[in-house]
Amino acid sequence: MREHGMEPGHGLARSVSSCLISKLPDGFYDRVREGSVVLARSKSFGFRHDGLVLDDEKRVVPADVVIFATGFRGDEKLRNMFASPRVKDIIGASAPLYRECVHPRIPQMAVVGYAGGLSAIYVCEMEAKWVARLLDRAFRLPSVRRMEDSCAEWGRYYARDSGSGGGEGQSLGPRLCAVHVWYNDELCRDMGCDPRRKKMKGQGLLAEWFLPYSIVDYADIQ
Repeated sequence: MREHGMEPGHGLARSVSSCLISKLPDGFYDRVREGSVVLARSKSFGFRHDGLVLDDEKRVVPADVVIFATGFRGDEKLRNMFASPRVKDIIGASAPLYRECVHPRIPQMAVVGYAGGLSAIYVCEMEAKWVARLLDRAFRLPSVRRMEDSCAEWGRYYARDSGSGGGEGQSLGPRLCAVHVWYNDELCRDMGCDPRRKKMKGQGLLAEWFLPYSIVDYADIQ
């Protein structure tokens, strides 16, 4: 990464806990060295009829297809879903969501996939099950005050986890990489399911304490 000018300004621990770390396919940097993959850091970019413009028209990258794939500023995308200025004001600058799914003051709307993890499918499946149980009236949401208190608690964790409460970690939205089991425990308790999935399946306390959790442990929750 240092060789190609892509070394990040944060350490490994923060990269893992805030999901700023990425997995690359085998041979990725071999492709970079041979020129079939080009890495470019750019402060700005734009589009034109024949490709991509980097750094205010200083560099043009010819392209037939440009895939604009970014997960940054999810809170801004969430606000922009609404035309009503009042609703945008309610969501505010940080878009706090109870259980990362429901805004305390807009409980009629649920969002799946706003929070991220090392596996987006893992997070989204559990959130979808939680929302389905909520719609089926298997449980009720707590009061607005309690939901806002919970959002504030998680917000403090994200702020501490990202280093300074803003910047790179916050622009990515909530990250559950380091606490996804704890997060799933809360969803399970809401749904009336035992969060100790391995013990519940008869694997014993040792499995509960020492074996890692995965999406398979929650597969029987419908």
